[in-house]
Order: sequence, then structure tokens, then C-alpha cells
Amino acid sequence: MENTAETDALLMEGIRKDSYISYNKLFVRYYQLLCQFVYGLIASRPDTEDVVQELFLYLWHHRKNIEITGSVSGYLYKMAKNRTLNHIRRETSYKMLLARLETTPYEEEEHPLEVHEFRTALRDCMNHLPTRSKEILLLDRMNGLKQKEIAERLHISLKTVRNQIWMSLQKLKQCLEHKGFKP
Repeated sequence: MENTAETDALLMEGIRKDSYISYNKLFVRYYQLLCQFVYGLIASRPDTEDVVQELFLYLWHHRKNIEITGSVSGYLYKMAKNRTLNHIRRETSYKMLLARLETTPYEEEEHPLEVHEFRTALRDCMNHLPTRSKEILLLDRMNGLKQKEIAERLHISLKTVRNQIWMSLQKLKQCLEHKGFKP
């Protein structure tokens, strides 16, 4: 019976030498195990798959610079844990930002001039967003589509939709702050 730690080290050595076969073997060996581990932390299958796939993409793209001093499996699990924690932080800040922007302090009846100025500024800021980002944000905010529906309609990943919405909201917030509106 072969020593898994030893073969993992050999696979990593092959990966560093651009062997896609070694990369694929490591992927097949650890993908499900890492998905089970990450799922235990976030309990969302799509997010779990995104985290683990990003982990393996990172591994391939940075294969020349990765130095593993311990076991490969230990390294992969630590990487999975860190990426999952980053994912949780991003999701938390994204949800907090959405909540802040959705509870706008402007009441039309009380401050019609401020509301008009705010809408004008918002329209101007929206026009400065990249076309695809603007489209995704409008589908989300104006059409009320769920993020999954947007992803299916535009043939992009759910993660891309989430990232585009988050980045668009960040840019809108900065633009509005620059124009004197504080959320």
C-alpha cells in the first residue's frame, strides 16, 4: 500500500513542474473531502463548491511559489479553512452593506428636494458603473430577480452575480459619499 503523504508530495512536485495530470490526481483525491470539510463550516453547497474550486484554482495558478513544509493534506485543509473564513467575512460585510443601503433615511413626503437630488446623484453614479455590473444590479434591485435567476438568465455563476452586486454597491456608496450623501 502506497504512502498517501509521500504520493501527495510527489503530486505537488509534479504540479510545480506544470503536470496537469498530477494536479488532476490531487484534485480527485481531495475535492470531495475538502467539500465535506467546508460544508461543515458554511452549510451551503454552492458556496462550498465555490470555495473549494477557488482553492484548487489558486493552487494551480500559484504552483511555482507554493512551499509546503508539512503534509500536503494539512496544507489543503488549512487553506480551505482560511478561504472559508474569508468567504464568511465577505458574505457578512455584503449582507451588512445591503441592509444599510436598503434602509435609506430619505422619506419622499418629508424631504422631496433631497429625494430628487439623491435620485439624480444615484442615476449619475449608476451611469458610471460598467455595463454588465449595472445590468446585474438593475436585475437585482429594480426587477427583483433572485441572484440565482440572474445567474441563469445571464449564463454566469452565482458567485459572479454576488461579486458584481457587492462591487457595484461599493462603487455606488463611494460615488454617493463623494457627492455628499452619507448612508
